[in-house]
Amino acid sequence: MSKLSIGLRLAFWYFALFLFAQAIFGVGTWYLLRDALAGVSVHERAATLAHFKNELLLVAPLLSVGGALLCYAISRCALAPVEAVTRAAREINGHSLHQRLQSPNSGDELQRLTDAVNEMLARLETSFSRITSFSADATDELRTPISSIRKESESALRRSRGEAEYREALRRILLEAERTTTLIEELLALARADSGRQALHVEPVPLSDTLQEIARGWRQLANVRGMQFNERLKNAELRVMGDAGALRRVVDILLDNAFKYTPVTRGAIRLSAEEVAGRAVITVQDNGIGIADHEQGRIFERFYRVNNERSREMGSAGLGLAIAQWIVEQHHGRIIVESTLGAGSIFRVELPLASADVKRESSVRQATL
Repeated sequence: MSKLSIGLRLAFWYFALFLFAQAIFGVGTWYLLRDALAGVSVHERAATLAHFKNELLLVAPLLSVGGALLCYAISRCALAPVEAVTRAAREINGHSLHQRLQSPNSGDELQRLTDAVNEMLARLETSFSRITSFSADATDELRTPISSIRKESESALRRSRGEAEYREALRRILLEAERTTTLIEELLALARADSGRQALHVEPVPLSDTLQEIARGWRQLANVRGMQFNERLKNAELRVMGDAGALRRVVDILLDNAFKYTPVTRGAIRLSAEEVAGRAVITVQDNGIGIADHEQGRIFERFYRVNNERSREMGSAGLGLAIAQWIVEQHHGRIIVESTLGAGSIFRVELPLASADVKRESSVRQATL
């Protein structure tokens, strides 16, 4: 019974109900006739009741079967759009996710079902395209450093060399291996973020203290390179609810980009933090090469590089800003860029400040991240 189509099941139940109704009606009518014929002779009453019983036994099944067939035909017509949706859905596969089911525009449950399936297909198409693009880009990015490591190794083994040449070859191999490790870590971070497995440990974070620790490490690099680096950290009590390690990574990504794309000569980078309209604002400013207006909207895309060749030479895979944006969004904040080509860039990270009731906010934010 459970394997029958909806039309056949409706026809079966209609047949059973109609037959039951005919039986109730027939028995009731039989008793009414018997009482109505109480004044008639016994022989005439028996003949009339027998004739009625025979007519009932003949007509009731015919009416039930006819009603069942009519119900089956009506249900087939009513369910025809469902059959069309089923056939169309079966034709959609991984290579045709762009196709959509035709909505009947009937305003009933079938249209709502079709619209829901189309919305699901749109989400699947987006996810599938994202995964496909991610896999292709990741493969391309990994191919470059692995190919470099292989070439350096083959070159070093092709003939005998002096110690200095071997050391230089090993240095280049180590550099490519470090770049590959960094790329794999970034790819894993994005993969965990996409799958929802990238956990954030949310707690009150003293933002100014964290930024001062970050600034000490980057100040040393600036001194080695002969660049200017200064920080302006106001409001020592700036506190946000978030993951200290993740927020540190955001700032490191922004500072790393600032150092990479700022010429050593007259290079100046500034890190600042302040409270603006109830939000903590972290600013990383440089006087580097800048970003063109038409590229500022794409720099947070995965694997996107403003200067492809230069970024590859510096070991950038175009994933840092995508990771930074994801982290900031998970903290209910936003990241903004202002840049002028040839004059430098300003990146601002805005985060909501922690409320006075830290314990209460910690539990709520932990549930939503």
